[in-house]
Amino acid sequence: MTANQCFSVTDDRYVIDRLTSKVGKAYCHKGDPEHDAYLRERMLWGCLAELTERLIVNTAPLERDFDGQLYQPVCEEGHSICVALYRAIRASHLNTLEVGQSLQHKFDGELRRNKIGMQDHTSLSLFVDDVECLLRDLYGESDNQAINLVRSAVFSIGFGIGLPDGMGISGSHHRRMHQAVFDLTQRARAVRANPAPFSKYTVSFVDDLHVNWPPLTRAPDNANAMEETEIPF
Repeated sequence: MTANQCFSVTDDRYVIDRLTSKVGKAYCHKGDPEHDAYLRERMLWGCLAELTERLIVNTAPLERDFDGQLYQPVCEEGHSICVALYRAIRASHLNTLEVGQSLQHKFDGELRRNKIGMQDHTSLSLFVDDVECLLRDLYGESDNQAINLVRSAVFSIGFGIGLPDGMGISGSHHRRMHQAVFDLTQRARAVRANPAPFSKYTVSFVDDLHVNWPPLTRAPDNANAMEETEIPF
């Protein structure tokens, strides 16, 4: 490690951003490179893994290892999403930027994006906002076009969450829209009733719905309440 490096390794081999004191969960094995470019990639992986854990709650039951110790198996869906995001970012133009760019064009921590409709407040949008903040922290604000392209890629990858194999996103039809509103309402009310099992992004989205579109989170007064609900689109 040299005095002007942005990243270094702690005594227990975890990567640390010396500028912000942010520590990623990524481990740097002994013998691995310890220059800025490599450690930035390790930090990217560690922080992406942390964000994905907030988006996809690991509900796998605890198991015992060969020593009898309890542990929670890895969430396969969350891990797959994290790997896809990591590879997309590494393959992007961002990965060619010098590490020093993040110092010369330092991110102040505030995204300047106007939130227009419900889509901008969804769990996925909140997650993508956090990923964008991470990108601007690690790569600086010298290439907004590259960051916007990667943000779009992250959004596209996230859109595949929960879709059956072989299916993609299609246009909305009137009946499907009503069904989607009904499904969203049921889920929002379930989150309001018991937020603990849900991700922080989902809870934030439902809190926003409760303020801006209360019919979606308010308990129905009668069996036909859903039919009378004004669709907020």
